[in-house]
Amino acid sequence: MGGHRTIVGVNVTNVGSDMGSLAPMVEQIAERTGHLPTLLLADGGHAKFQDIVETRRMGVRVLVPASKTAAPIDKLKQDLAHPGIIAWREDMETDEAKRLYRARAGLCELANAHQKSHHGVTQFLVTGLAKVTCVILMNAIASDILQHAPRLLS
Repeated sequence: MGGHRTIVGVNVTNVGSDMGSLAPMVEQIAERTGHLPTLLLADGGHAKFQDIVETRRMGVRVLVPASKTAAPIDKLKQDLAHPGIIAWREDMETDEAKRLYRARAGLCELANAHQKSHHGVTQFLVTGLAKVTCVILMNAIASDILQHAPRLLS
C-alpha cells in the first residue's frame, strides 16, 4: 500500500550520531519492501561522504545537506574530490533538489513528531537494543495502520 508517510525502516542504535546510516537504511528498505527508494531525504547528521557515495551507487538520489561536523582537512579534500560527491553537491544546488528537500519536514519529521506526541515514544520502559527495537517497530506498525486507515476501512 505504501505512501509518502509510510514508515518502511527503523534502526535503533546506541551510537550518538546518525552518520553512516544511509546505506544500511536503504538496504533495509529494499529487504523489507523489495524495492530501492528512488529518493532519500535526510538531515545533515547523516551526511557521511562515504555513505552518500555508496547510496548513490545503489541508484538512490540522495538529498542531504553537508554536515556541519568538520572532518580532518586532508580527508575532507580527498572526499570533496570524489566524482560521486561532486555530483551530489551539484545536485543539491538545483532548484528541484531544494524544493524536494523542503518537503522533508512534512514527510519525515512529522512521523517522528507523531511518535513522540501521539504515541508517547519519549522514554522506554524496556532496556536493550532488541527490546527498544520491538517497541519502535510496534509503533511504526501502529503509525502505518493509522496513516492508511481510511483506505483499509473503505
